[in-house]
Amino acid sequence: MKKSFTSLQKAHLTIHSFAVAHAITAAIIIMRGNDPGSILTILTIALVIVLTRLNDYPLDVTAALALISCFAGFFLGTAGAELLSTIFSESKALAQILTTILVTEIIGWLTFVIVEQSSKQA
Repeated sequence: MKKSFTSLQKAHLTIHSFAVAHAITAAIIIMRGNDPGSILTILTIALVIVLTRLNDYPLDVTAALALISCFAGFFLGTAGAELLSTIFSESKALAQILTTILVTEIIGWLTFVIVEQSSKQA
């Protein structure tokens, strides 16, 4: 008996996997004393592409969503890291890593909702 995953299950797996990948990547790069921004941007673009392609979303709209997600990731990440740095004042790296996880989850789920809603309307 072959069991296939639902769209929601695929989204859970994809989004959480990318959040873990973002966190590990950020941790490694931050611990080496570098800025993870460019690598996280590439991962964010990949996340949006995977989520949109799972629903056969048009490529031009996928590109627009990826661009918006990069800007959102930058601004949410910067503001979130500043906020969490006040809570985790002894570990700037921890604040950045937690922010990375949260922002990846937010972007992933917002992308999923946009794709699902527009797929239902089509």
